[in-house]
Amino acid sequence: MIRVAKIAAITGVALLLLAVLGVALLLSWPRPAVEYLASHLLDRRVTLGAFSITWQEPVQIALQDLSIANMPGGSDTAMVAIERLDASIDRAALLQGRLIYRQLRVERPRIALERDARGRGNWEFGSDDADSSSNSANATGRLVLVPKNRRQFPSLLDFRLSQGELRIRTSSGKWLRLPLDDLAIQASDEDAPASIIFDGGYNDTDAQLTATTASFNAFRDATRPFDAAFSIVTPGARLDFKGVIGNPLDFDDVEGRLGLEARRLDDVIAIFDTPGGITAPVKLSGGFSRGGDAWRLENMSGDIGGNRFDGRLALDEGGRGEADALQIRLDFARLDLPTVLPKDNGRDWRSITLRPASAADTAHLDIQVSAQTLLHHGRRLQRVAAAVEVAAGHIRLHGATAALGDGHLNLSGHLAAGSGQTDATLQTTLRLEQVDAGALLQLLGLGSDAALLTGSVDGRASLTSTGVTLGDAVKTGRGHAVLAMQQGRIARKLVEAASADLSAIFRSRDDDTALRCLLGAATLKDGTLLLAPLVLRSDGGTIRGAGQIELAPQQLEMTLRSDPKTTGLLALDIPLRIHGPLASLSAQPLRGASLPNLPPPALPPEQSTLARANPCWQ
Repeated sequence: MIRVAKIAAITGVALLLLAVLGVALLLSWPRPAVEYLASHLLDRRVTLGAFSITWQEPVQIALQDLSIANMPGGSDTAMVAIERLDASIDRAALLQGRLIYRQLRVERPRIALERDARGRGNWEFGSDDADSSSNSANATGRLVLVPKNRRQFPSLLDFRLSQGELRIRTSSGKWLRLPLDDLAIQASDEDAPASIIFDGGYNDTDAQLTATTASFNAFRDATRPFDAAFSIVTPGARLDFKGVIGNPLDFDDVEGRLGLEARRLDDVIAIFDTPGGITAPVKLSGGFSRGGDAWRLENMSGDIGGNRFDGRLALDEGGRGEADALQIRLDFARLDLPTVLPKDNGRDWRSITLRPASAADTAHLDIQVSAQTLLHHGRRLQRVAAAVEVAAGHIRLHGATAALGDGHLNLSGHLAAGSGQTDATLQTTLRLEQVDAGALLQLLGLGSDAALLTGSVDGRASLTSTGVTLGDAVKTGRGHAVLAMQQGRIARKLVEAASADLSAIFRSRDDDTALRCLLGAATLKDGTLLLAPLVLRSDGGTIRGAGQIELAPQQLEMTLRSDPKTTGLLALDIPLRIHGPLASLSAQPLRGASLPNLPPPALPPEQSTLARANPCWQ
C-alpha cells in the first residue's frame, strides 16, 4: 500500500501523458511520423487514432485513441490508453524552453503500472542518469519529453482528467485499482498556489483528495522543500497532512503533521484488504516523516473506542518480494478491552483458524502495548504490558505481564505454521509469581469477595497443541499446570462447607482460619484435564479432591472429601460432588463416595519442583 502511494502520487499521473505531447508539440508532421518518432524516443510503440496541431497562440493539440505500449513482458499490451486528449500550450513560453499548459483535458485514460523482474517500473523511460536526481544541482530545467525530477516538471494551470482508472501491480502479483473519476489541478499563474481536487477511490473504497500546494515555480525549485497540505476523505475516515516535501514526485523527504480520524478502525484497515471486525472509532495525530523506505509517526497521541493513548508508528518498506516491517507502540492509562476487540457476532470460537500467514512478503509486525489499568467485563488488571511479533509463518507472544497484588503473572506463547498445508502448532507458558490469591479468584470469575482467600499464589503451566482450528487444538492439547500456596488465610465457611460441618449453622459472623498449604495439579491430554492432586490444609481441616474437565463440551466432574481426623466434632465429612457445565455447576453431598483413583502426575521439571516444595504434596 505504501509503495503504491510512492508510485501513484497525484502529480505523477500527468507524467505518463507528457511524452507524446512533447513530440507533437514540436512537430506538425503527419500522424505516422509522430507515432514513429514518439515510439523511437520512448522505446515503446506509440499509436494514435487521430492527431492535429495548430501553431496559433496558444498552441492547440488534439489526440484521440492514444496508446503507449507496455514494457516487454508486461501483463497488459498497453501501459497507457487514452480515448481523448486536448491541450492548450503557451507558445511564448515554449519558444523560451518552458512548458506551460494553459489547459489540458484527458478523457477516459486507462493506466497500468508494474515492475519487471529487476524491479524497474514500466513508467521509467530512458536511462537513469546521475544528474536526473530530483535534488541534484546539475538537474536540468530544460524542455524534456518525460520529467525525471521536479525541475523538469511543466506547469499545469488548468488540468482535468475524467472517467479514468489507474491499476498498480504489487510485488505479489495482485492488482490494486484506483478509479480516477475526476482529477483537477488549478493555478492562476506559475507563481500562484495550486489546488488539487481528486474524486476516485482505492479498490472498492471511495475517496476524495483535496490539496493546496505552493506554486509551480516553487515546485521546480529543488533547493527548497515544497509546501503542501492535503486531506483524503473516505465514507468512514479522514486523513489530513500539512508540511513540506523535498521530493514531491516520489512523496519523499517529507516532514509535517498528520492526523487521522475514522468512524471505525475497520474503515482504515479495509484499505489494506484486511478488515478485522473492529468497530471502535479511532483518532490519532503526530509528527510525520518519510525518508526513502522509512515512514515514521512520532510523538503520536490518540483515542481508540474512548481509550486515550500515546505512542509511535514506524514502517520500513521491504525490497521487492520482501516483507515490510511495522513497529507499533501504544501506551494507555486505561484500556477497556472489549471496546477495541473485534465483534465475534456469535461465531463459535472452535471454528477459528489457527494457521498464521506464511507468504514470504507477509508484513513483519513488532507490537508493544501497555496499560496502567486493563478492564474486561468487570475484571481489572493493573500495570499490563504485552509484546507480540508477527512474521511469515509464526506469531510469537514474547510476554504478556500484569500485576496481581504484589506479584505478577507472565504469559508467553508461540503459534507456528505446521508441516501440513493448513495446520499450526501452539505452545504457551504461564507463570504466577507471588500473586495475590483474592485478586486471582476475581480475575478467574470464581469470587467477588477478596477475603475468601488471602495470601500469595505461585503457579506454572505449559501447553502444546496442534490443529487446523482452535477446536482441533483443544482436542489434541497436552500439558501440565501446578498451583501452590503456603501460609495464607481462608474463609472458615469454605472449609466447613466442604466438610459438611454443622458449626456453620451456629456461626454468627464470618471469620477465617489459617491456611497451611494449598496445592492443585492438572494434566491435559487429548482434550481432558485431569485434576489431581487437589489438597488444602488449614486449621479448620484438610480437604482433598480429584476429578476431570472435558474441555470440548466444557463439563466438570469432581469430588471433594474432608479428612475426618482433621475436622471438628460437628463435621459430617460427607463427600461433595461438583459437576455439570462450567457455566452452571451443581454441588451435592454424596455419602459413601470416594475420590477418583488417579495416578500421580508426571510433571515437567519446573512444575515438579514447585509441587514438591509444597507441604501439601506429602
